[in-house]
Amino acid sequence: MPPSNTTPRLLFLALLFSSASAAVAADPGRAHGAAASALPTASARDGLAHLHEAGNPSAALLAAERRLGDSPHDDDAFRLRALSLAELGASVLAADAVAERPALFADHERERIEGDAIARRIGWGQALATTPERRLDETRDALQRLRALQSGTPRRTRWEATRLRVDALDALNHLQRHEEVVAGYQALRAEGIDVPAYILPTVGDSFLALRRPREAIAVLQEALAHQPGHVDARVLLGYAWLERERFDLGLAEFEAVAAGQPAWPRRDGALEPYENWDRFQADLALAMAHSQANDNVRAEALLSDLVAMGPANAPLQAALGTVHARRGQPAAALQRHDMALALAPDDRDALAGRTDALLALDRVDGARDAAAALQRAWPDDPRQQRLVERLERHRGPQAVVAHAWARSTPRDAASPAPMGSRDAVTTVELRSPLLADRLRLGVVGRDSRVDFDPERTRLRSAGIGAWYRHDRLALAATASRQRDDDGREGTAWTIEAGWRANDAWRFDARLAADDPEASMQARRHGIGADSLAVSARWTPHELTSLQAGLARYRYDDGNRRDQASLDLRQRLMSRPHLLVDALAGAAAGRASLGERAAYFNPSRDASMRVGVGVDHIAWRRYEASFRQRLEVTAGPYRQRGYGTHWTPAVSYRHVWDSGRGPSLEYGVAWSRPVYDGAREQRIAFDAVLSWGAAP
Repeated sequence: MPPSNTTPRLLFLALLFSSASAAVAADPGRAHGAAASALPTASARDGLAHLHEAGNPSAALLAAERRLGDSPHDDDAFRLRALSLAELGASVLAADAVAERPALFADHERERIEGDAIARRIGWGQALATTPERRLDETRDALQRLRALQSGTPRRTRWEATRLRVDALDALNHLQRHEEVVAGYQALRAEGIDVPAYILPTVGDSFLALRRPREAIAVLQEALAHQPGHVDARVLLGYAWLERERFDLGLAEFEAVAAGQPAWPRRDGALEPYENWDRFQADLALAMAHSQANDNVRAEALLSDLVAMGPANAPLQAALGTVHARRGQPAAALQRHDMALALAPDDRDALAGRTDALLALDRVDGARDAAAALQRAWPDDPRQQRLVERLERHRGPQAVVAHAWARSTPRDAASPAPMGSRDAVTTVELRSPLLADRLRLGVVGRDSRVDFDPERTRLRSAGIGAWYRHDRLALAATASRQRDDDGREGTAWTIEAGWRANDAWRFDARLAADDPEASMQARRHGIGADSLAVSARWTPHELTSLQAGLARYRYDDGNRRDQASLDLRQRLMSRPHLLVDALAGAAAGRASLGERAAYFNPSRDASMRVGVGVDHIAWRRYEASFRQRLEVTAGPYRQRGYGTHWTPAVSYRHVWDSGRGPSLEYGVAWSRPVYDGAREQRIAFDAVLSWGAAP
């Protein structure tokens, strides 16, 4: 809140009296002139004018105050006091004086002082408020006063009229009314008005808030052409390049800004250096830029060093929380955002980050409360509007339609392919919006078919399901009615449970009766299977993922098949648009009936594979993206009684993600598996269309 008119006047007088005392010691003649000008003599007007023209507003203000103390209605002293206050920066006090006796001032003087006062009030709006709820009060008041000047007393001076329009852009930007900022700027341009350089970074910030980085770059480059050392403009330009996916230019900009700003500069003659907050801003921006460029390891290291120096800095804690979230550590992210909010309850980044972290932790009720807090604190911020939309999508209905098709060709045409010559499966899963922020109800359907020349085996099912997720616990259950082409019918059901121990560990279990994932070759002979599977996944961060699983299938013919698997994915290279992973895996199985079963059922088998996975972001605009994924693996497969063979595999996929609704993923795969010593060539295609948050 700004101080009252009385308080700053007393402060100014105290300062001016101390300044005048110093002036007496330094220049007795000047003190004599000031004292003389305060006397009600015939030359008083000339004395006051001389002080004003001499460029000494402090002495002029002192003399005017003395004169007004003796003669409160002295117009010359009153005018001199207002002009001196304006020159000393007390523009609000000066504007109050002008409003009291407007006839004493020329139009250009009145408009300049009123414009200075509006600018000062807009500046007050940037200061820390007494409470978060009053954060925007001063800016709203300044904008209201500005609009009143524009409508009530239109400017006679062209520059002052332009200045009010320009200063309005600053206030509107602080109020997060970015559409109005851009519209006001474009109107000035359309009228052929040269927009002052000082407002261009503000306009660039609004373009960025509206996700228009191309226009932001043009405006910010123009600002830097006038002021090459403007740190805010350079940081905004760096972010604009990042949002244009030009990470080479964005990172270079941030690094140059940080390198050009000493952390503790020292002024000439100063005994101690001072804190350079421009350097802090540059270091923070550089760390976050590395994170956006998929180098989260370096970003976390940079931010951790800064947090160690300034643990009570809310923006630092919030930034580190954002990096934790990008590393797949939502609990750690939530802790950092809570620390930031304890330091600054209305920190915008922390409020938004807290909402995302709670969503990732499946604490949807808490995420709703956090989003509501963000809306209250920043009602007009475009980012909170997007976050609320994301929350609503997460709480809304979900749908997944998937189809997979494959053709298998054995080298020996006389050998039947265990997977069939052709196989296909179509699945549909529709889930309701969240009920009580934790439960969904829905329907499931499946159509599986395999050609075992010359016959086809087909299994169709439809049923209902329920899914519960909250915090660490996830539960799911489905029940379906199944029917095959031979008229056999039955009820299949699944029960699933998952537990998130912490950011790194997750455990899952699945129990299924008449599991449709069991061998379709066995089902051809009327043999179904129940199954039990458990798995554990360790993902300490986005660079490493290790998953182990055990499964048992209990077939109707008495066969018991056990399987174990281990899969590792380790990041080898992270670039802004390219991720390269090393892939490794191992699997082993055993079966009680072995080769005596009427379907492919090795008594003992094992395999290993190693390879590489490449994820290329071919196009991206904020949440929307198009990615290409390529995986190449190879390794030995050993089956008891049939020796060891190498089995290569290649897959290539496209992923289209709209970021706000549907996503489409499809791909082709080629492999050369071996069954009972007979090699096959398998070509497969699959596609998945999903809507809403991932089920």
